Amino acid sequence: MKFVHQHLEEVHSTNEILWELSEKVQLSDFHAISADFQTQGKGQDQNSWESEAGMNLIVSFVVFPDFLAASSAFQISRWVSLSILNYLSSKGLKNTSIKWPNDIYVDDEKIAGILIQNGIQGQYLSKSMIGIGLNLNQEIFTSDAPNPISLKNILKNDFDVLEELSNLIEKLYQCYHLLYKNPQKLVRNYHSNMYQLNSWENYQTNRGVEKGKIVGVDEFGRLSVEFENDQISSFDLKEIRFLQKQQA
Repeated sequence: MKFVHQHLEEVHSTNEILWELSEKVQLSDFHAISADFQTQGKGQDQNSWESEAGMNLIVSFVVFPDFLAASSAFQISRWVSLSILNYLSSKGLKNTSIKWPNDIYVDDEKIAGILIQNGIQGQYLSKSMIGIGLNLNQEIFTSDAPNPISLKNILKNDFDVLEELSNLIEKLYQCYHLLYKNPQKLVRNYHSNMYQLNSWENYQTNRGVEKGKIVGVDEFGRLSVEFENDQISSFDLKEIRFLQKQQA
């Protein structure tokens, strides 16, 4: 597969640069901008993303899923998350999962994060900007993030960043058709690969620390959690927090 790709040494944010570009010129699906280093890299909920210069995969790309209703926007998160799992599986990694809404874990450690920005026209998506940070070669992390890990930490190999970018985009392209041809497969596969699915854990909600188990994601992309009183509640991003597991 051939895709349009621009690689830069240092940027403030690949997502912002690509979004601005898409407002000025007509881009094609899978137009990508990658960088060795971001000075203002962001994760979900305005968190920063730590990445040593030239060591990891930092990329943003755009697609134009104008066939997808705005109310189904979480399908973009499902598609991207599952594509990253497919990529990691091709490297021989096991015990991978998706921490809602779109962090990628190996066991209890975070190897990748996703940031999605959608444009809407009428009742449909006009474009989706997807930023991915995936830890490849970095071995030491110095931020206060509690649980980062990289492919090199796990597999003890060095990886060519641009080659791995091409491999990842290929996985994304291979699964893209599911958004319109088999959306229920995305729903099922995302559900079956959720981190802490059906496992009783502690969560911070507006009611305090509560023990519950994740039972899925609702039609609007909210996390559904069953609590000990058998009540099932749905939460948006800022309404529930995963609590770090205590080391045994």
